[in-house]
Amino acid sequence: MRVSLWSIFMLLVLLVASACGGGAPPRGTQSAAEPPPEAIAPEPPPPPPSTQGEIPRVALAAVLDAGLGRFLQGVETEPELEGGRFVGFRIVSLYPDDERMRVVDLLPGDVVTSVNGLPIERPEQALHVWSSLRVVSELLVDYRRDGAERQLRFAIVD
Repeated sequence: MRVSLWSIFMLLVLLVASACGGGAPPRGTQSAAEPPPEAIAPEPPPPPPSTQGEIPRVALAAVLDAGLGRFLQGVETEPELEGGRFVGFRIVSLYPDDERMRVVDLLPGDVVTSVNGLPIERPEQALHVWSSLRVVSELLVDYRRDGAERQLRFAIVD
């Protein structure tokens, strides 16, 4: 499914998949019943989050060229604090009259915590994320819904 780019920025972490690999046991600690280390298949890393759609780079460029201020005209948020500490931005409304946003799984009440793994608390952080969208290959949005961590993932395609 192709997503219009008005959907882009709020489809707010570059998923860093890391696999824990165990080394071979120290020499002389392997019992006769254990297979040699090369016979043990390593556990595969967890799969990346599924891609919810694609964003055409040309459409993204048009949105980025219009500027962050223009994009934010259709978004209403409020800071979400826990224990006096910033967590993310709670969505109050997200382009409520734009049918294209219906395909984006972000709802009023969701709290966007990061975009492509980057914080968005301060204006300069949001501008950095906005600018980085020109060169990234995907858009990952980490958010919370009803206390549960969730993630959206969109491929940016040429």
